[in-house]
Amino acid sequence: MNRNEGYTCPACGKALEIVTIADVELEACLNGCGGIWFDAAELFRLDEQEEGLDDPVVLKLLSFNTPRNTDNRDKITCLKCGVKMRRREHREGSGIFVDECYGCGGIWLDGGELRAIRENPVVIRSNEERKRMDAEFSQRIKEEKARQAAEEARKRRARRW
Repeated sequence: MNRNEGYTCPACGKALEIVTIADVELEACLNGCGGIWFDAAELFRLDEQEEGLDDPVVLKLLSFNTPRNTDNRDKITCLKCGVKMRRREHREGSGIFVDECYGCGGIWLDGGELRAIRENPVVIRSNEERKRMDAEFSQRIKEEKARQAAEEARKRRARRW
């Protein structure tokens, strides 16, 4: 069940609903422009095409295409800490600009921007690179743990003699 805790959409002024998607709690403008609020680092949990696709709320949010005229809209204010947010490119070279709070790290996506992020070739490549680096790092950790365990076993054997 969706609920509202008093937040209003910074883009269209309608009530935001609190929704949970893939264990991430978000504020979304489901009855207005389709904008979405992400607390710091939450966007990384939903920026890939396959994430949450079995969720009807995700499908609804992906259906919005509410282009924003940034030239005629003032900077929006952070929902959580009240700081004026700044526009920045989501990933370098993606051409997708999002609003970010430099106070708390929250991100506001206008309607259609989540879909644009998920479909953007630059973001897709970046996500693939992040996964590859994650796998390599995990492998190095596993190898280091195995090396340390072998070293500890060698030291135990040496103490017995």
